[in-house]
Amino acid sequence: MQVTLSFFTQATGWHKPLPDVDSSQTLVLVFSPPDGEQYQTAIKHLHTHYPQAVIAGCSTVAGIFNEHLLENAVVVGIIHFETSRLAFTSAELPHADDSFQAGKQIATTLNAPDLKGIFVLTDGLNTNGSALIRGMASVVNEAKVTIVGGLASDKMQFVSTWVLDQGEAVSQRVTGVGFYGKKLVFTSYARDGFKPFGPERVITRSAGNTLYEIDGRPALQLYKEYLGEHANNLPAMALHFPLAIWNDTKDHYVVRTVVSINEADDSLGFVADIPQGYSTQLMYGSFDNLLDGAETASRSLAERLPPQTPVFALTISCSGRKLVMGDDTDQELEATLDNLPAGSQQLGFYSYGELAPNAFGGRCCLHNETMTLTVMYEGS
Repeated sequence: MQVTLSFFTQATGWHKPLPDVDSSQTLVLVFSPPDGEQYQTAIKHLHTHYPQAVIAGCSTVAGIFNEHLLENAVVVGIIHFETSRLAFTSAELPHADDSFQAGKQIATTLNAPDLKGIFVLTDGLNTNGSALIRGMASVVNEAKVTIVGGLASDKMQFVSTWVLDQGEAVSQRVTGVGFYGKKLVFTSYARDGFKPFGPERVITRSAGNTLYEIDGRPALQLYKEYLGEHANNLPAMALHFPLAIWNDTKDHYVVRTVVSINEADDSLGFVADIPQGYSTQLMYGSFDNLLDGAETASRSLAERLPPQTPVFALTISCSGRKLVMGDDTDQELEATLDNLPAGSQQLGFYSYGELAPNAFGGRCCLHNETMTLTVMYEGS
C-alpha cells in the first residue's frame, strides 16, 4: 500500500507533486475549505489527474495533515492499494428524514461477502446521523464490516456543507466508499476525554433530537442549574458541557452536544436522537481531558497493530473540540500520530459529527466532540 499526502494553498499551490498512481485501486481523499474558487479548481485538477480512482471528500472547517491542522488548504491523501479493491456510491438526501433510506441504499450497493469497511461522508447540516447509521446497519453485518465516517462542516457558520460526488461539490448528498480484500486490515476506535460529574439521571421526555425533561424536570432548567454562572454564556458554553447518554445495558455511552436552547418550552436541541428512557449524565471538558482522550484512542489502536508496520490513519475529530482546545488543537494530532507505528501517516478533517464504533468490533455510533481514528494497511 502506497500513501502520499499533499495539500494545496492559494498562495503556494501544491505542497508535493501528485504521484502517478491512477487506477481503480487508488483512493483519493480530499478535505477542503467550504468556499473559494481556487480550491474548487484544485479539486477538479485531482479529478482530471485520477480519472480511474475513487475520489471522496467533503468541506471542513480545518483539515488534518499528519500532525498539522490546516485551515486554509485542501488536504489530500492518495492511497494506492496493492491487493484490495474499492467501490464508490452515493445517495440523494433531500431531507434529514430521508437519512435512514439513504444509509440503507449506500450499504445495499456496497455490500459484498469480502466487504471489510465502509467510509461514509454526508452533508453536515441536512443529516440525521443516527438514522443514517441505522439504515446502513440494517443491511451489513457490523461484526464483520466496520462503518466509519463523518458529517461535513463549514467555518462554524452552519450555512452550507458539501461532499464530493464525481468530482462535484454537492449538498444534500451522502457518499460511501467500500473497502474489500482478504489482506486488508480496517479497524477503528473512538474516545472523547470528557469527564462526567453529578448524578446519573433518566431522560423522561424527548422527541427526536429534542430533550424536554430529565427526571421529570425541564431539561433546560436543570442544565442551567448545573452550569451556574456559565449558563449566562449559552449556547456557546455548551461545547464544554455535553451530555453522556446510554441505554439500559450501559455497555457504552455516546457524547451529545447541546446545539440550541428553547426558553419557551425549556428544551435542549441536539444534532442526533436523544432516546426517551436512556440514562444521562453531564460532562465537562478541558484541554487536558480532551488531549487524554485523543491519546487513549491512538494507544488503544496501536496495541492492536504490528509494531513495525506503518499504517494510514484516517482521523476525524470534532469542530467542537477545535473550539474548546483553541490554538493548541494540533497537540491532539501530534498525540495520535506519535502513538502509531513509525512511518505512519495521518489525514482527516474536523467535522460536525463523527461516525465510528464505540469499541473494537462494536456497532457504529454517531458521536459529538470525539476523536475517531481509523487505520488501514494491507497485511501479508
